[in-house]
Amino acid sequence: MSLGLHRSSSVPNRDEILKRAEALIPVFKERAIETETNRCLPKKNMDDLFDAGLMRIYQPIKYGGYSMGWATHADAARVIARGCPSSAWIVSVVGAHAAIAGRMSQDCQDEIWGENQDQLIVTASAQVSSCATKTKGGYHLTGTWRFASGVDHSEWSIVHSHVEGNDPGDHSKFIRLLIPTSELEIIDTWHVIGMRGTGSKDIKCENLFVPEYRTINAHLTFGRNPPGAKINPESYLYEMPFLPYFGSSFLGPLIGASEGAYETYKNLTSERKGAIFGNSIKDQVPVQHRLAESSAEIDAAILIYNNINKLLHENGLKKRSLSANEIARVTRDRAFIAKLCVSAVNRLVGHMGAVGLYDTNPVHRYYRDVNAMAAQFGANWDRNMSIFGKFEFGIPTGDKAIDEALKK
Repeated sequence: MSLGLHRSSSVPNRDEILKRAEALIPVFKERAIETETNRCLPKKNMDDLFDAGLMRIYQPIKYGGYSMGWATHADAARVIARGCPSSAWIVSVVGAHAAIAGRMSQDCQDEIWGENQDQLIVTASAQVSSCATKTKGGYHLTGTWRFASGVDHSEWSIVHSHVEGNDPGDHSKFIRLLIPTSELEIIDTWHVIGMRGTGSKDIKCENLFVPEYRTINAHLTFGRNPPGAKINPESYLYEMPFLPYFGSSFLGPLIGASEGAYETYKNLTSERKGAIFGNSIKDQVPVQHRLAESSAEIDAAILIYNNINKLLHENGLKKRSLSANEIARVTRDRAFIAKLCVSAVNRLVGHMGAVGLYDTNPVHRYYRDVNAMAAQFGANWDRNMSIFGKFEFGIPTGDKAIDEALKK
C-alpha cells in the first residue's frame, strides 16, 4: 500500500524520520497477527520500510543513504514497536548493519548498494560452527550461523569465521565475509515464543568460495578507523569503535514494545468489566497502583535510554572513544533497562486474569516480544551486572571492550 512516504533526493532530519515511523504504527498493527503467524515480516512491511527510507538511516550518503547520527534508527524503531516490535527490530538492530557495511571496503559497498540501494543486510550473530580455508583468490567457507533476522528479505549477508590454521579461541584473527544470501541455505529454525516476525532463521554453507575482496578482519570491522572511515567521512559511525553503539540497538524496540503494551493495556482496561460480577476494572485501587508502577518503570527506562544515546552521540561527534568506566556503565544500564521493561509489562499481563492468557490478546503479544528481546545477550542481567561489579572491584571483567579500554 502507498503511505505517501516517498523518498526525496534530500536527506531527512530526525523529526521527519520519526513522522514516517509514526505513520506506520496503525498499518503494522493491523498486520501483527499475519506477521506472527508467518514468523517473518510480510513483504508489505518491508516495502513500507524501504518506501519510508527507514532502512537508509545508517546507509552511506554516496549510496543513497542518510548517514545519520546515533540513535535515530533506535528512536524510529521505538515508535514503530508500538505497532509491531518485529518490524522495529528490523529497523533498529538489522538497520544498524548498514553502518557495519559502511565500514568495509569500497568494493564491498559497491557490491551491496551499486545496483539496488534498498537493502536489508543480514549478520547472523551466533556461530554454531565455521571454518574458512585460505585458497587462491579467497576462502572456502563452511559453517552454520544462527539468528539471521530478516534473512528472507535479504540480498546480502555478513558472517564471521575462524580461519583454518589460526587458534580458534583467538577472535582477533576471525574474519567477516560478505556473501550473497542466495548462495546460503536458509534453515527454518525460528519456532519461538516471541519476536516471531523477525524470521531470525539459521543460515548455512558448505565449501563456498568467497573472494578475498569480500572479507575483512572481524576485529578491524568494529575497531577504530576501519577501511570505510575514509570512504564515508561524513559520519562518526563509520570511524568510531562500533561495539558500544551496535550493542545498544535493541533498546529502542524493547522500550517501544513496553510502551505499546502499556497503552494497549490502559485502553482495554478502561472499558473492561469483570467477567463474573461485571464491575469496572479501572475503578479498582490495586489496578490503578499497578498501572502507575509500570508507568514509572517505563519512564525510568526511557531516561536511562536517553542518557546512553546522549553519551554515545556526543562522544561520537567529538571522535572520542568511551572510557572503560563508560562502557561498563552502558553495559550495566542496558540490562537494567531490560529489567524495568520486563517488570512493567509482566505486571500488566499478570493483572489481566484469564483474559491475559490468550495468544490473540494484543497485550500478551507485547509481553511475549518484550521477554524475547530481554533474553538477548546484551540484556542478560547476570552477565552484565557481573561485568560492572567486577569493574568496580578492579577485577578483569572478561568483556574485551572494557578490558582493552582499561589498558589504554
